[in-house]
Amino acid sequence: MKESCNSVALGAVALRGRRGVSHLELGAHLVENLKQMSHVGGVLKWLDVRRRGNVVAIIELIRVVADVRYSAINYTSSEDLARAVEELASGAKLVVVDNQPLPRQYLKAQVLERDSRRVPGLQLADVVAGYARSLLCRSTR
Repeated sequence: MKESCNSVALGAVALRGRRGVSHLELGAHLVENLKQMSHVGGVLKWLDVRRRGNVVAIIELIRVVADVRYSAINYTSSEDLARAVEELASGAKLVVVDNQPLPRQYLKAQVLERDSRRVPGLQLADVVAGYARSLLCRSTR
C-alpha cells in the first residue's frame, strides 16, 4: 500500500523584467520549449513533466533563466503556510499568485492574482512546487 504525503508545496520563480514585456508574459518562451520537450499540449503542469519529461533537466533549465525558490512543509496550521509564503516572496516588489486561497497577510509586496493558464511564470512555479513536494515526500517514506 502506498503511503500518502500530507504536505503543501510552494514554488516561486523570479524572472527579471524586460523592457517592453509585461510581467504577465515573462517566461513564455521557456514554457513553450519545456512543453515541446515534455510533449505537453495546453498548460504545463508538474504531473506532465514528471511523466513525460526529464525532471532534473527541466528544473535546471528553469534555474538558468530564473531565481527558483521552493518550500514544502507538512501542513500543521495556516500560520505555518503563511510564513512559508512570506519567506518565498521575501525581497519581491510584485508577487503574482495563482488564483488559489493562499494566506497573504505577511506579504510586503504588491500581490496580483491571475490564472495560471494565462501566466507562463505561474506554470513554471507549478513545476517547481511539484518538484519540491516530490523531494519532501520521497524523504518521508
